[in-house]
Amino acid sequence: MKRLLLVSYFFPPASGGGVARALSFARYLPLHGWQVTVLCAESESAPLSDPSRETRLPAGVEVIRVPMPPGLARGRRAVAGGSGGRPSGIFAAARSLSRWLLVPDSYAPWRAGAVRGAEARIQRGGITAVLTTSPPDTAHLVGLGLERPGGPPWIADFRDPWIGLAYRRPPTPLHAARQRRMRDAVLSRASLVLATTRASCDDIRAQLPPESRSKVHHLPNGWEADVTLPPAREEGSPAGGAGGGPLRVVYTGTLWGVPATRTCFVGLARALAASPASGRALEVAIAGPHETRERKLASDLGLSGSVHFLGQVPYAESRSLQAAAGVLLLLQVHGSGYEAAIPGKLYEYVASGRPILAFLPLECEAADLVRACGGWVVGPADERGAEEAFARLLGGERPGGDSPERLSIADAHRRDRLAVRLALLLDALVTRPAGAASGRR
Repeated sequence: MKRLLLVSYFFPPASGGGVARALSFARYLPLHGWQVTVLCAESESAPLSDPSRETRLPAGVEVIRVPMPPGLARGRRAVAGGSGGRPSGIFAAARSLSRWLLVPDSYAPWRAGAVRGAEARIQRGGITAVLTTSPPDTAHLVGLGLERPGGPPWIADFRDPWIGLAYRRPPTPLHAARQRRMRDAVLSRASLVLATTRASCDDIRAQLPPESRSKVHHLPNGWEADVTLPPAREEGSPAGGAGGGPLRVVYTGTLWGVPATRTCFVGLARALAASPASGRALEVAIAGPHETRERKLASDLGLSGSVHFLGQVPYAESRSLQAAAGVLLLLQVHGSGYEAAIPGKLYEYVASGRPILAFLPLECEAADLVRACGGWVVGPADERGAEEAFARLLGGERPGGDSPERLSIADAHRRDRLAVRLALLLDALVTRPAGAASGRR
């Protein structure tokens, strides 16, 4: 059986958006001829964890854990905060400092130990290919440290574009130049490059010479059919009010540094103020890690009775909250680069069949996906649009729910189906003549 060395900083019991894709590769690739060895960080080196999540890994999957230097691991967990939210001021200062000191990202100190651990496993034999998945982009530098003539082919998997050039402005031109050199080295020397959106694939191809662009492939994110969900509750009245309690609008996932949160909360406050008779006809539940400034914002806008911060919840509970929601709320960071991203949780939302209200750039793949599923899209800075959307909800209107088109989209993005596509790409890569697929220079 062929074996893939999968390098992912995040892996259970770590939690967060970076876990699901790597877990699904390890869970489903063995069904298609590829056994998996995972090289990841120790759970203590991740800022968030969820010990309750079942991995359901098949026999033969190996997991090698490499720690972050202890001081940095403790600092990362401290900055993540607790149930009261991540301390916004402390985190902003820590991120600013790390951007000066650590390139390509704050996980850079993990690279050396990860390369040593991966080299030791390759020397033991049996590794057919290496796949690194980001963020953090440091994972790709591990792959870069392993790549050499005659070694196993290397696949670079981008869940998001290169963070230091797409989302976070480097503090100096020197930092920017280092980020570009690292990114370009990864793109040129990887045998295969995967990206989760078509826009990201186009951006990556633009960085490569024409003869190497064929090695870039689209492998979207998806959702996992691994929990038993309760049936969606029925609302008792058009506004979800007197007949059966308030309409529950649910957000699941990390809410760190998302400016659209302000747009959403301002619009909600205005809609409630304009419709005082609605009383407590609508409530918003934020299920996931958040920042202290989000709590303060809700309080300042008089929303303490309408917006409830549940803190981090176990994975299964998060999925249950999605299934039972009256409306699912999507908040995504916006700005340069983010138009090329689709939040991973959106695929879970799609699979739930529940109505979706999303705050996204109006022209991007994520917005197109929401609209294809009957959802409403509001611009991330459009406070008037947010007010109108919540007013419509209070008036009894709803975004579309289940439809044949939506069911088809959900079915195509099941993670077990996506693993089949990855296995086919891996098979084609390792059966080609040496060097024919790499585009290496």
